[in-house]
Amino acid sequence: MAKHDPTLPPTIRRRIRGGFRNFRRNIFKLVYAVPALLTWMSPFRFVNIAVPSRIGHLAIEVDWFLKRRALGHYGAIRPILMLRPERCGNAALLRIWAPYFIHITHPVVEFLLRPLMYFDALRIDTSPCVSGFGEPALYPLVNEEWGDRPPLFRIPDDMAQRGEAALAALGVPTDAWFVCVHARDGIYSPGDEALHAFRNSNVALCEPAIDEIIARGGWCIRMGEKGAPPLRERPRVINYPDTPFKCDWMDLFLCARARFFLGNTSGICIVSMIAGVPSALTNMIPFGACLGLGPHDISIPKGLSRADGEPLTWSEIFSSEISEYRFLSQFERIGLIPIENTPDQIRALVLEMLGTLDGDFVRIQEVYELQQRFRTMLTQRHYVRHATSRLGAAFLREHEHLLPTVNARKANGEESSLANS
Repeated sequence: MAKHDPTLPPTIRRRIRGGFRNFRRNIFKLVYAVPALLTWMSPFRFVNIAVPSRIGHLAIEVDWFLKRRALGHYGAIRPILMLRPERCGNAALLRIWAPYFIHITHPVVEFLLRPLMYFDALRIDTSPCVSGFGEPALYPLVNEEWGDRPPLFRIPDDMAQRGEAALAALGVPTDAWFVCVHARDGIYSPGDEALHAFRNSNVALCEPAIDEIIARGGWCIRMGEKGAPPLRERPRVINYPDTPFKCDWMDLFLCARARFFLGNTSGICIVSMIAGVPSALTNMIPFGACLGLGPHDISIPKGLSRADGEPLTWSEIFSSEISEYRFLSQFERIGLIPIENTPDQIRALVLEMLGTLDGDFVRIQEVYELQQRFRTMLTQRHYVRHATSRLGAAFLREHEHLLPTVNARKANGEESSLANS
């Protein structure tokens, strides 16, 4: 059954359930008033992961909290994480994070302690790092503060040894480099596919880019769930979901060991990001989230056209609420159609990433100015306002006509952030 469309008014049933939840919460707050006061006087605080059932959220929200804590933002607290493996998007990732917390998994203990999280002073919410509606994600800011320090997330030695053995069994030489390839589809979360299908893309469009990676000596490992459409079979291409090695910890290992991640708006690329691996991101949408959150990411957004095929300019998109659309129904109601990137556009993006990693990609002034023109459109309501990554150079040149004019230095009355180039 599809989830309720958040853009529609809540049904009477949902209103009743919401009212009951609020009533129950208020009762618990009365009962737990004294325990809450005692907990407030202690160093213990509860860390609340907004969407632990999604691997991207589990990765980025915990990484954000741990980096902020290491940078001194929370003082001498002792963080408590109440999260059972069966309720998270990747149990192996939870095992890696668990030593940083007082990790509570016993259901009775969790039941007794959870009402304390109703008190704001006892709860640390990690959701601001990826934002809600109409506000920027804060994760890029902690990354700036983190600077050149090594990533907090690392693959444990035993997992790394098992991963290397699995790669060898798949035929990947010890000294070979590889790229993780992923395209979002409806297999991972069919329950809310009706809401998010506009974010999907066809992995076959990546085939010319994959040919370029292979031509340069790399391997390509197709990521995803079992049943995902495979890449075309050829040497140095592995359709990993179809192998017996597909599992939660191997997903993490591959993301962390890749030279870069070729993906789109799906959370698994976040694992690469927190491991310090850059991403080449295609078909990015929502438009207010079209930049990668990692500092070395390069991305290209989907196109958007009216029903008659006329494309919308980026000025039209970013100056309106269209840039914040997060559900398929919002596009459908006003007759807008997301357009996937072409194979040539994806190939150009991959060539730019390869050139950047090899040190032979030259950033010219023309492209720098196009990046600045794009950033004039980002305001405080846009998800990637603070991002320091960039759009693909070839894509910007191709779509210069969709950008605001050279003299447009403001968007919606707000000064653009030209420092994030």
